[in-house]
Amino acid sequence: MRKLSTLLVAGITSLPTHAMAAADYGWVYIGVGVLSGLLLFAAAALHTYRVNRKLHNMVRLMRSVDVQQRNHNLVLAQIAADDPLNEIMTSLVQGVENLNPELRCSILLVDHEHQCFHLAAAPSLPGFYCDAIDGLAFDGTLAAFGEAAVTGQRAITTDIQTHPNWSGFRELAAQANLASCWAEPITNHNQQVLGVFVIYKNRIGAPDAEEIKLIDESAYLAEIAIERKLSLEALRKSEELHRIMAQHDNLTGLPNRALFDDRLQQALSYCKRHERVLAVMLLDLDKFKPVNDRHGHAIGDELLKQVAQRLLSCVRSSDTVARIGGDEFVILLHQIDDTAHAAIVSDKIQQTLGSLFFVGDQRVQIGCSIGTAFYPQDGKDAHELTQIADQRMYQQKHQNPISLFVRG
Repeated sequence: MRKLSTLLVAGITSLPTHAMAAADYGWVYIGVGVLSGLLLFAAAALHTYRVNRKLHNMVRLMRSVDVQQRNHNLVLAQIAADDPLNEIMTSLVQGVENLNPELRCSILLVDHEHQCFHLAAAPSLPGFYCDAIDGLAFDGTLAAFGEAAVTGQRAITTDIQTHPNWSGFRELAAQANLASCWAEPITNHNQQVLGVFVIYKNRIGAPDAEEIKLIDESAYLAEIAIERKLSLEALRKSEELHRIMAQHDNLTGLPNRALFDDRLQQALSYCKRHERVLAVMLLDLDKFKPVNDRHGHAIGDELLKQVAQRLLSCVRSSDTVARIGGDEFVILLHQIDDTAHAAIVSDKIQQTLGSLFFVGDQRVQIGCSIGTAFYPQDGKDAHELTQIADQRMYQQKHQNPISLFVRG
């Protein structure tokens, strides 16, 4: 082997110079080829990596968009179903947290009348922290959420422990492992702040563009839910008000004739089934017109209000006192034991309305005439009972007129 090696070395060294040069160039070509191959391989590998990364990001984005769309659809379905607002807000918050587990979110509703917050949703925040926020009075210097509620602008706190607006909440935030916070106002089309979408992280920093976009879209969904709830509540209140106005006297607040008739029909049905007695009492104020003529309608209206309150004090809560027009009232005594009960109520009313009224700076003393009809002995239906009560009221008015005294 040593001889062979020696011969090879001797042979190589004995080659002509131009042969040696050719051999050197061959190695250079080989090296360039290998290097080019390596570069091509690296370029291909880098391209493949970039393509795979783009595909991965695209898949992740598509999954994120798909999850976000499902979350949005769930919230929209809850809005359409008129689910409780707290449940809708909780679904909205959980959807955001599922997309970005690093975030811990809450939604605060703004009570402008009392200048305070009401916690609508905070599923991942500790109870002690939620208790401290719920019902908290706010101003523009109260953490990020107070600033957002007052200014209507996004407020970002990159470090809770160093920001001056968090001086009263630093310890609570540290205990809850909250390091940074930003608050997105939830505003309506009039730019009135309805609530605040509050986002926390357990590390110092500001939100990135993707996070801001996510919260901005979620705040818009929250606006839709809150505005719809407010609109439905306003509609319900309006309907309730119209229903009350349709069934009650605008001046005294007592039931009107329509509501009284309905209650009388229900009472008659009950008494027929259970063989009970009821009484219908028609009442007319004696010489009420002179009060209006002498002192004006304002005094007369105030007198009618006081009469209504005195009548209510003479009957049970289960009975009904209604104003059916002018100075006429009607009373339903439901489920009485006998006619003596109605006589006691009638005497009480006479005494109560006969006492002096103080109306403005006027002292007025009036009386009333009462006619009473009983079921079943005087009539079997509402028409018969009211007709007989009306006849007896006018008989009393003409047989025993009561004087009116008006003192200045």
